[in-house]
Amino acid sequence: MGQILSNPVIDKEHHSGTDLLTAFGLCAMQGWRMSMEDSHIVEPNVMASSDKDHVAFYSVFDGHGGSGVAEYCGARVASILQEQESFKKGNLTQALIDTYLNTDEALLKDPVLRNDHSGCTATSIIISKLQKLLICANSGDSRTVLSTKGFAKALSYDHKPTLASEKSRIIAAEGFVEMDRVNGNLALSRALGDFEFKNNKKLGPHEQIVTCVPDILAHELNYEEDEFVILACDGIWDCLSSQECVDLVHYGISQGDMSLNDISSRIIDVCCSPTTEGTGIGCDNMSIVIVALLKDGESIDSWFTRIRGKNYSKPISFALKRRVIYNYFEFPADDSSVFDITTKKPQDRFNQDSNHEYGDDSMDVDETDVDADGEPGNSKRVGTTGRSAPVDLFSLEALLGAGIQVTPGPDNVSYIAGSALSEVLNSLNRAAHTETGARATATTAEAKDLQEEDTESSPIEDEKIKEIE
Repeated sequence: MGQILSNPVIDKEHHSGTDLLTAFGLCAMQGWRMSMEDSHIVEPNVMASSDKDHVAFYSVFDGHGGSGVAEYCGARVASILQEQESFKKGNLTQALIDTYLNTDEALLKDPVLRNDHSGCTATSIIISKLQKLLICANSGDSRTVLSTKGFAKALSYDHKPTLASEKSRIIAAEGFVEMDRVNGNLALSRALGDFEFKNNKKLGPHEQIVTCVPDILAHELNYEEDEFVILACDGIWDCLSSQECVDLVHYGISQGDMSLNDISSRIIDVCCSPTTEGTGIGCDNMSIVIVALLKDGESIDSWFTRIRGKNYSKPISFALKRRVIYNYFEFPADDSSVFDITTKKPQDRFNQDSNHEYGDDSMDVDETDVDADGEPGNSKRVGTTGRSAPVDLFSLEALLGAGIQVTPGPDNVSYIAGSALSEVLNSLNRAAHTETGARATATTAEAKDLQEEDTESSPIEDEKIKEIE
């Protein structure tokens, strides 16, 4: 799973836009990972300088081993596409292949990135108004999915080293697959960058252990059936199947008050793990783009109305889906709190108002602690003059969010560890001091009561009272 933080970074990057061909909403979040290694391209028209066609271009790049290659791709791939002769001639399928190959060549010419050990997967779509085509290029295990009549249609296939076609190329290039990884290291078999796996001078780029050459899938658009496209990194697909993701988008559309941006953000909330304990899914960087396919002259509001009018069954809500994915985690009963880990900053989760969390912190008086006149008074039993204020401890949700880990040890003894442990111990220490002070006050009060009630006490009893005081 790689190195992870004690708390997720939940600041989200949002982009949205609309054009005459498409509209989109994007959300990206670092999450539990040590750094953000995803990047993206959202270009509703990459042929703005030409009236030959209207072409939308969307891509998601999922970095690994560092962010260098992914950042370069996010900044440069759109312009590299525009430079290709195949693109200028309208051969969009070849243009995508040429773009991926030329991006790798450009990376090798960069004096810094040629020695960078990072790489990135890439999934891209081109939508042509003139040709009425949707073309997807994919290299790696990011994924693109089309919703058509409510059903998920795969526009890409994950490139894993265990696939027969991928494994045969790896072995032919004198590599191997071990523990489902390329040379026991890389969990995917196609990517941009990763030049340590592309150094066989006898082989072309198509034949290297890891190749950047994408698979291509073209789809002829039917706007009566085709509704939207989802591009996302494997952090999303580790948690959701293609159909589940399509269903969640339709659920968001059905709510009537959510934009594509809102829906993409909520899907990331669904997928982000509530804790680092468990299976390890949901602890990756996450990026998702939802692209609406607009009819001629259709606005985004009209698109929402049209898709909502199809009345597909929505088998599961965002909150319920999150509970299903992380069924081992004890979420709050209130659905609005299910997303706290991705909507509240750590300090907000820890500094909750104690009155709200635990009730009024004023002193409680025991019903038995009343004097003869019915007024609250001092009990004759030490420690029962009243309950001390509630201990200001973290809630279970906050402890888990802080990275507190409870693990079983020998002899059924549980051990607690984590980055926020010192804060918990400090909280317990403050509570102990409060309780000790309350007990000391009660003991002194009792001693005085005893002295007043028994003025003829013996010298030995007097000495005991002095010791107590």
